[in-house]
Amino acid sequence: MANATPENKTKRLIVVALLMAVMVISVLDKTIFAFAGVHIIEELKLTPEQFGFVGSAFFFLYSLSGILVGFLANRFPSRWILVGMASVWTLSQLLVTLTSSLNALIASRLLLGAGTGPGTAVTQHACFKWFGPTERVLPASLIQVSIMLGGLLGAIALPFCINHFGWRMAYLTLAGLSFIWLLCWLAFGAEGSHTSSDDSTQRTAGQPIKYRYLLLNRTFLWISLMCFLAYLPNALSFSWSAVYMQKGLGLSAMQAGYVMFVATLCIIILNLLVSSLSQRALKKGADLQRSMVWPPMLCCIVGALGFIAMGTLTSSLVGKLVTFGLGSVLLNAVFAFGMTITAHISPSEQRGAMLAIHVGSMTVAGMFAPWAVGKMITWLGNDIARGFELSVNGFGLATLVCALLGLLMLTPETTRKRLLARREGEATSTSAAPSLSR
Repeated sequence: MANATPENKTKRLIVVALLMAVMVISVLDKTIFAFAGVHIIEELKLTPEQFGFVGSAFFFLYSLSGILVGFLANRFPSRWILVGMASVWTLSQLLVTLTSSLNALIASRLLLGAGTGPGTAVTQHACFKWFGPTERVLPASLIQVSIMLGGLLGAIALPFCINHFGWRMAYLTLAGLSFIWLLCWLAFGAEGSHTSSDDSTQRTAGQPIKYRYLLLNRTFLWISLMCFLAYLPNALSFSWSAVYMQKGLGLSAMQAGYVMFVATLCIIILNLLVSSLSQRALKKGADLQRSMVWPPMLCCIVGALGFIAMGTLTSSLVGKLVTFGLGSVLLNAVFAFGMTITAHISPSEQRGAMLAIHVGSMTVAGMFAPWAVGKMITWLGNDIARGFELSVNGFGLATLVCALLGLLMLTPETTRKRLLARREGEATSTSAAPSLSR
């Protein structure tokens, strides 16, 4: 919002802060299952496959809910959609505190997945309503960084809370946090005013771009594929990562928390650094290929090499932690750029749905990753360390190949121009049709 008044600048800062806060809470809600994993496995006597299934259950409705709510975000204020989502999160956490069966745990994860599925897309969409096209990279990254802040806080607070007060009390605390945020959002949340009339992707003659063109162009397909691959190991942080470090590598719960704390801190620094440099380059007139495609693809290439090396080129405890951390940190850089590129090629009236579809296609990885790791561990005679590491090696190899191709396949500015030209052509033919009939 280049010409924003001081009042509007203050308001949008408050809104961004609240959106960041809700993403922090969302991550805490999602990751508590991972930190409580050892206790849950022992108390409920779960097999690796059962635990992996519960981890995957979180994502069964996650993507579907994200896409459906994304279309609602095109028509309804983001403010009220966020109210509904926060209410669902609160209920899902309360469910776990009241019951202790496997079925209740699955139901809670399903409900939480349905509530948090639209979270990233809706918060980004709500954020973009307060910023112009050239201002969005940094705010998008701040929302992404808030996810990392949630991981940072969770890595320290959740193991401490679980060890001292029990995992059910930790769930109850998170339900309370969600409710407090809901009250704050009702008091201070607001809707931004950046719509189609503010940017060059506005509708031509009232004609939206057909979704088959928005969804099937190679830029959208490839950035969604890259985010899918990056999300495979990322999804494990909600289920297997802490279990791997404790039962596979022999770390204590607090030591595993410290490792995740350091990794998350590095992710925050990386996201802020890369996004700031990218936005500065954009404002100075750099082309999108160098400022929005090369940085995330190069991060994915190096991160993928780290995953491939984990447990293969290095077998020491420190070596495994370093290579796993390197991959986890660098692959996280792609998510903010995925949001920005998707927003860039989408008309603002269709942006909510496009962001939701992007996130939905990306987070489908969450249904596959925990279950696949559980299967791999079972196949290897319940060897948690080896099963986890082989799975991550495979994720890294696929990411490396696709990131190298992504340097050529991703062309956001060319794609945007083609979509605009197609829409203008369709609008012209539509307006000319009545005269032809006469």
